[in-house]
Amino acid sequence: MADSIRTQLGLTQERMADWLGMSRVSVTLAEQGHRSLPHSAALQEGRLSFARLGRVLDATGQTRPAPPPLPPPAPDPEPLLARLDYCQHHLRNLRYKLKLMQARAAPYEARLKALPALRAWTGPIRNPALEESWLALFEAEAVSTLLDDCGTGPQKLLTARIAGLEREAEVLGELGEEGHQ
Repeated sequence: MADSIRTQLGLTQERMADWLGMSRVSVTLAEQGHRSLPHSAALQEGRLSFARLGRVLDATGQTRPAPPPLPPPAPDPEPLLARLDYCQHHLRNLRYKLKLMQARAAPYEARLKALPALRAWTGPIRNPALEESWLALFEAEAVSTLLDDCGTGPQKLLTARIAGLEREAEVLGELGEEGHQ
């Protein structure tokens, strides 16, 4: 006995043993080729094999087409609608967060834009060492904040999350429409 019929139908060895009217250990031994199935169990296995192929074995030993298969169960729309609500809620929050992130990035981007002009200044500087230290901190804060918190990279990641949730909401909406047809 091969376990292919059992696995193709998603049966555990225990469920198969129940069907065949034997112990799970006997099914294991039969699958490993250490024992053959008794006649009644082989008949039940044959029924499963034919059923999997869409055939019915009748009392004369002949096969005929099986009745039409049962349709899969219709999905319950409630979990889909709940998930759609979740997606829409989080989309609003993430879009708002993206706007805040873009607004937060603007002054740091302005710093980086102004930095070359500040460094190119040729006029008098009271304390050049202090000036350079201040400009280095001015730049480092901008770079660090843009890289880690609100710059192009974090904005793209958030945009990707938004796109994923938008697509999920779109699919859930389509599934909900199919359920109402």
